[in-house]
Amino acid sequence: MTEPPRRSQPPGTRRYLVHLFCALGENLGERHYVLRIRPWTPRGGSGTQSRERFFEDEYELIRALNPLLPRGSDVRHVINYIEGPEGFLYLLHLSSDQAATLGWWD
Repeated sequence: MTEPPRRSQPPGTRRYLVHLFCALGENLGERHYVLRIRPWTPRGGSGTQSRERFFEDEYELIRALNPLLPRGSDVRHVINYIEGPEGFLYLLHLSSDQAATLGWWD
């Protein structure tokens, strides 16, 4: 059996699955933005541990995530999905340092 060709990824990076969602706070209208990150595995890796990072508000989320997104992407375009029941998923190529800024550590 032949292996499928691998897509090129930038050197020194690894793929991470980033799940963004919104949790409602105790006070009416209070929202907390949460980022859950884990290394991506081809078969879902249900045993793979994830880490979380909480943000004070959407502006902190934007400042943290936008510099790591591919050119032309902006997390503000998906805020409605983040605030929805399923949240929003990104599959990102990140260096160890970039992943650490989102809450991942080995």
